[in-house]
Amino acid sequence: MNESTTKRGLCMHENYTRDEIVTLPYGQLEGIRLTEARAIAWLGVPYAMPPVGRLRWKAPREIKPWSHRLSARKYRNSSVQISLEGPVGSEDCLYLNVWRPDHAEDGLPVLVFLHGGGNVSGSGRDFQGGQLAPETNSIVVTVNYRLGAMGFFRHPALRTGDPLDDSGNYGLLDIIHALKWVQRNIAYFGGNPANVTLAGQSAGARNALAACLSPLSEGLVHKLFVMSGGFTTAKSELGESKANAILRTLLLQKGLANNPDEADEWIANRSAEEIAGLLHQQNAASFAEAIGDTGLRMSAFPHLFEDGTVIPIGGFANLGLHGQPCLPIVLGSTATEFSVFALGDPYFLNEWQNGRLERQAEEKSFYEAAVQYGSELYASFNVEEVADKWMEASPENPVFAYRFHWGLRDGVIDPSIRFRLGASHGADIPFYTGDFTGVLQNFPAGVVTERNEPGRRQLSDRMRSYLQRFLHTGDPNGEGLPHWKRWGADPLSSDILALDADEEQAVVRMDSKLLAQDILSRLKKDARLTADQRTWLQTRLFAGRFFWND
Repeated sequence: MNESTTKRGLCMHENYTRDEIVTLPYGQLEGIRLTEARAIAWLGVPYAMPPVGRLRWKAPREIKPWSHRLSARKYRNSSVQISLEGPVGSEDCLYLNVWRPDHAEDGLPVLVFLHGGGNVSGSGRDFQGGQLAPETNSIVVTVNYRLGAMGFFRHPALRTGDPLDDSGNYGLLDIIHALKWVQRNIAYFGGNPANVTLAGQSAGARNALAACLSPLSEGLVHKLFVMSGGFTTAKSELGESKANAILRTLLLQKGLANNPDEADEWIANRSAEEIAGLLHQQNAASFAEAIGDTGLRMSAFPHLFEDGTVIPIGGFANLGLHGQPCLPIVLGSTATEFSVFALGDPYFLNEWQNGRLERQAEEKSFYEAAVQYGSELYASFNVEEVADKWMEASPENPVFAYRFHWGLRDGVIDPSIRFRLGASHGADIPFYTGDFTGVLQNFPAGVVTERNEPGRRQLSDRMRSYLQRFLHTGDPNGEGLPHWKRWGADPLSSDILALDADEEQAVVRMDSKLLAQDILSRLKKDARLTADQRTWLQTRLFAGRFFWND
């Protein structure tokens, strides 16, 4: 992206006046000045009509104007989801958050971030923009969108004949609607609608890739920043099968059937209107409870349906075809991406809780192998596979890739946490936001310490500097930063930027990429694993995961 492209739209609106109060076409918003962070925030901004009542399982509808000054000083509802305390959130959840630096400069680049959580949990408040916006001199937007069966639900009884309403991709349509809101409104906050980077982590990263694959997003996004998310879509038939499975669960819970066979009989003998009526009568929490844990498995909760309107039939096989855009992109993963999922498996969780996981050498090496191979396969699925296909589809657009290693060096974090988690899924988020009271506060004590603060802060500064350059120019490289090579530029395959730090300073260098066939070859020969353990990894722990080809 050249300088002229970056500055397009500077003169579109000249009405940002460094004020907490902004006037949109819908009405006025009153935000909050974050003095310590040198930022202004507008939190809980509605971007679509609440998807409740007759708008449940419909494409998002345009927000209606309001007559009073709307307070945007606190977060609003997340989508309905299951927490440790039970169901939380609301169907009335279509809100976004905006942060900008506390100065009068206009025409700033825009970062729209999509949260992770398997498309069943999370919210826009998971990614804090209060420090990131002034540090990168950009506008940061985070989005709440419908999750679980409220966001991705495709049942034949709900069909209306409208291709958007019938798509089942309501959460993805929310995201695209939010991007349209950004195009129409971000200039009122001092942002440049001609320089929008769509970013996300985990499920949010997969949603970002899917949004850019959709023909509905044409012209809405100019760059991508994808953290731990690969190419995943689901066949519509799988979605319909899961919707019927959820319906069977609800029938059993409501006492309308005593067993699965009776539930199937009930479904077979009811009209579409009767089934739709029953589905609409249920509260959103009952659907969230029916889905449960998904664990990186599309079969557990199919979403991002190839409906032919929102997502093309064939999914990412369409990349670069039929006018589908390929944009400048950064792809990232963490070095022990799979550790939280391995530790969450009932077997390893039990071994950890009873103390055997770290005390017994055989169990320790088994877990280390599970984390190593699961992480390498997951990381290569998220980065190497996407990078190669992106380059093949559009070689003229730059691709940059990184792997986050912080937490694996001896002495940087608590040794027990290093063994169990290391550079785990999502651990790179606070290094970009600069907010170490956020995501990492959920990790055990011994991760964020005074001892590792110098190196940790320096690495965070480097990572935000790379991000700033990419937001402004489309190239993360800049003065004073270790050079980040484009994907495919090195014949020796040093295509990955390794991001790490010891206790005192950042350690950033180019590193070799992972090859899936090499990972599988090493897995077959690893002397740490017995034949039974190897089979268990392949048929149980990895089976059905996004990265595993059964």
